[in-house]
Amino acid sequence: MRAVLEDAVRCLVGEVGPRRQRGQLAAEAREWIEAGDFCWPFSFENVCDGLGFHAASLRGRLLRDAPAPALPEAPPGGRGMRPRRETPAEYEIGQMIREGRPLRMVAQAFGISISKASILSCGLASRMKAERDGEIRGLRTDGWTHRALAARFGLSRIRIMRICQRRAEAPSEGRTAA
Repeated sequence: MRAVLEDAVRCLVGEVGPRRQRGQLAAEAREWIEAGDFCWPFSFENVCDGLGFHAASLRGRLLRDAPAPALPEAPPGGRGMRPRRETPAEYEIGQMIREGRPLRMVAQAFGISISKASILSCGLASRMKAERDGEIRGLRTDGWTHRALAARFGLSRIRIMRICQRRAEAPSEGRTAA
């Protein structure tokens, strides 16, 4: 029992353990000393009783003379662990997509991957793009120029040309009538 008490005192004052763990060991020793537990055989109260010490007075002296608890150290590299964000609600993601924000920006706003944002929106961005692309192809068939379509949809002329080009390639992608 004496060894348990000695170890706790050495942990409390920061004399044992690897340097990066000393703060944690001191906090655990302080917690053990402050606890008024009688149930556990190796509680501070029972160890003091077994050694013939008055627990309350020893507790007071140890905590009075112990160094103040140190603030937790930042891990090497100066960057701490980022707290995990909660998964955003599907309606929040859908709302941002409907407002016209790119899926990349939506994912960045919530700290999730683009694929996760797409899954949570149930493919809303993909469906909206497919509808837009269909409308672009229809207007192109009606005689709209690439430049006019680019201005109407806020896309580059090259992007409009690629969207219209896909329409021409789609029916002949190796599908058969059978």
